[in-house]
Amino acid sequence: MPASPRIVCKAGPSLSQLSPVDVNRSPLSISHPLWEGHVAVRLRDYRGPVAQEGEYERQPREELMNEGDTWSISFEGRWKDEGITADDVLFGNVWQKPIRDFLPYGTSAALRFVRYMDPSLECDLYADKPWALSPLFATLQYLSAKEHPASEPLPPFKPDTFPEDVSPLLSSSSTTTPPTDPASRRSFFSKQDARRSVPLAASHLVRGDFSHGFLNFDSLSLALPGGLSFKLDKYWNGEPVVFSCQRRLAKGQEGREAETYFVVTFELEAEEGGKLAPAGKGAPEKEEKEEEVSADVD
Repeated sequence: MPASPRIVCKAGPSLSQLSPVDVNRSPLSISHPLWEGHVAVRLRDYRGPVAQEGEYERQPREELMNEGDTWSISFEGRWKDEGITADDVLFGNVWQKPIRDFLPYGTSAALRFVRYMDPSLECDLYADKPWALSPLFATLQYLSAKEHPASEPLPPFKPDTFPEDVSPLLSSSSTTTPPTDPASRRSFFSKQDARRSVPLAASHLVRGDFSHGFLNFDSLSLALPGGLSFKLDKYWNGEPVVFSCQRRLAKGQEGREAETYFVVTFELEAEEGGKLAPAGKGAPEKEEKEEEVSADVD
């Protein structure tokens, strides 16, 4: 059996300003007028670029949040964008090219499962520039915040386990019971009125972790409950997979490029080195046409 493709990971303030990520070892510092902080990527059974053979870390140095997790994008930072609230910050995947011809059979079933896990997710995978985004504060597996003077430099960031606590973001005069665990926090922030009631200031240091156990990076495969699984490289369209933390577009700005706070990209590299060629025309011929999923983010 041929070896699975290798993974090249980069991150930065935007897609035009990317730097290599030291996967499983060290966070990357990012600073620009809208956001500053640190971003770290941890992948179990990681196979790095050919040029780094023997140098990359196969396993995370720091413990993941859950024993069953296989990967994590974690960050800690502060928003310097004045006048924004938790409703203005989105997180998810964006693409620069169409992926409709590369979607595997079973995509709609997979989306139903993902929406069960994250009801706030909205997407359009059939657009010329596809996207799948959720409000950041409603989608992260873990989230914490603390007060930190805006005039002081950021503290060092160690990507490891941490307790859930968003109370520093919530007004002490609020009559709403503050969420105390990830499930109640995701439910709270799934409501737009609640998100709009939470301002983000440079004095708020926010830490988040986006992690799952559905991906196997050694075989580069996805396995969801219910028996749905497939090899990811068979449906790769040739461009990096992009996770974007970005600002919500205002009404009337649809179609414009969103301002990004930070992005993380994953690109496949062939075993012999060099960029992996895209799959043919995607999945095997479908038995039936699947429903197209398209909607605006609430």
